[in-house]
Amino acid sequence: MRLRFFAFLLVAALPGVATAAQARPPQPPAAQQPAPAAAQPADDPAYHYLLARHFEGADRTDDAIAAYRRAIQLDPKSAELLSALASLYAREGKGAEALTEADAALKLDPANLEAHQVIGSVYAEYGEQKKALRPGDNPSTYSARAIAAFEKAMGDGSDIELNYRLSRLYLQTGAFAKAVPLLKRVVDNQPGLVDAAVLLSIAQESAGMTEDAVETLEGLLQQNPSSYRAQIRIAEIREQQQNWSAAADAYGKAQALNPRALLSTRRAVALLSSGRVGEARTVVQQALASGGPESKEPVLLYLLAESQRVLKDLDAAQTTAQKLLATNPNDVRALHVMSLILQDKGDVKGAEKSLRDLIARDPLDANALNSLGYMFAERGERLDEAVALLQRALKVEPGNPSYLDSLGWAYFQQGRLDLADGPLTEAAGKLGNNSAVQEHLGDLRFKQQRFAEATAAWERALAGDGQSIDRTRLEKKLRDVKGKK
Repeated sequence: MRLRFFAFLLVAALPGVATAAQARPPQPPAAQQPAPAAAQPADDPAYHYLLARHFEGADRTDDAIAAYRRAIQLDPKSAELLSALASLYAREGKGAEALTEADAALKLDPANLEAHQVIGSVYAEYGEQKKALRPGDNPSTYSARAIAAFEKAMGDGSDIELNYRLSRLYLQTGAFAKAVPLLKRVVDNQPGLVDAAVLLSIAQESAGMTEDAVETLEGLLQQNPSSYRAQIRIAEIREQQQNWSAAADAYGKAQALNPRALLSTRRAVALLSSGRVGEARTVVQQALASGGPESKEPVLLYLLAESQRVLKDLDAAQTTAQKLLATNPNDVRALHVMSLILQDKGDVKGAEKSLRDLIARDPLDANALNSLGYMFAERGERLDEAVALLQRALKVEPGNPSYLDSLGWAYFQQGRLDLADGPLTEAAGKLGNNSAVQEHLGDLRFKQQRFAEATAAWERALAGDGQSIDRTRLEKKLRDVKGKK
C-alpha cells in the first residue's frame, strides 16, 4: 500500500514518531488498491502503523499492539505489518506471540528478513534460558532453529549486529569455521571492540587457525594497548602451543597491564620450561616477597626450589624444599623436587628412598615412576627394573615425551638399540628444544652409525635449552664425529 499524503502530515502531530522511526526505519505495508480520495485516517493502515510506532516510542505497548492489529485488519496481506508486530512482541519478551506473528508474515512473504530475525532472536533467547516456548517443546533444539532463522535473515550480510549474534551461536554449537568470517566482518567494522576480537580469536584457534588468532589479538592490542584480555589470550595460546618463551613474555606483559592478576605461577612455569631459569627464580622470589594472595601458594616454593636446583644452588634448593615439606608434609611436588636435589648431590640412596615412598603412596604416580626409572637408566644400574618402571609410567600417561625419552635411554643403556629407536625418535620430535633429549637421540644415531643424523641431533642439543647437558663433552662428540660417514 502507498502512504497517502495526509498520513505523512500526521507524523508532526504524533510526538515521538520521528524518533521511533529513526531508531527502526519504518517499512510501509504492502501495496494495496488506492482508496477513494475522501478516505479518513481511521481507514488507512499506514496511519495505524505510524500510530503504533508512536505508542512504542511512548512505552504504551498495549496501545501499540492495538494499533498494529487495526493496521493488519485493514491490510491483512502485509507481511511487513505482521513482522513489525512480531518485533514488538519479541522486545516485550512475549516469545510465543512473536513467533505466531513472524510465522504469519513468512506465509505471506517467505523472504521477509525481519520475520526471520525475530524467529532467530526468540529461539536464541529461550534456548539460552533452556525455557520451552510451547508445551512439549524441547529447548535443546532452539539453537539450531535460531541459527537456521538467522542464516535466512542475513540478506547481504551488512547487518553487523546480526553477524555478531549468529557467530555467537556458531561458537556455542562448535561451528567455529562458520563463526570466523562473521566475526571478522564485525572486527573489521569495529576494530577496537574487545569482545568481538576475543571471540574471533577463540573461533580461529578452535578452527585450527592459531597464528590468525594471535594476529587478531595483536591487532586488537594496536587499537587498545591496555587490553588485558587480549594479552592473556595470547599467553594462553602460546602456552597451549608449548611455545614457552613467547608464553612467558606474554604473561609478563599481561601482568604489567594488571599487576593484581595472579599470574606469577604460570609465568614462572613458562620461564622454567623455556630454559630461562634465572628469570623464573626472580619472578618467584618477587611473588613470595609481595605478601599478596599468591605469596601463600605452596607451588611458589616448589618452583623456587626447582629453579634453584637447575641453577646448581643445591643447598638453597634443599632449604626451600624442606621449608615446603615443613608446612605441607604431604606435598608430592616437594617430595619430587627433594628427590632430584638428592640425586644432584650424589645421594642416590636418599633419592631412591624418596621416590619409592612416593610410589608406595601412589602406584600410579607417573612422575615418580619416571624419575626412579630414569635415575637407574642414567646410572646404568638395575636396567630391567628401570624399563619396567618406565613402562608403567607410560601406561599412566601414554605418549608423554619425557617418559618416552627415559624408556628409550634405558633401552639404549641395555644395548637394545632397535627398541630404543622408536621412543627416542618420538621424544626428540616432540621436544625439539630439549637439549638432553636431543643428545640422547644423537648418541643413538651415532651407535647406529647414522653419523649425519647424530651430528644434527647434537647440534640441536647445543642450540636447545642447555639443561642437563655437559657442553664441553657434547662439543667433543661433534668434533669426533667429523669425517665419519
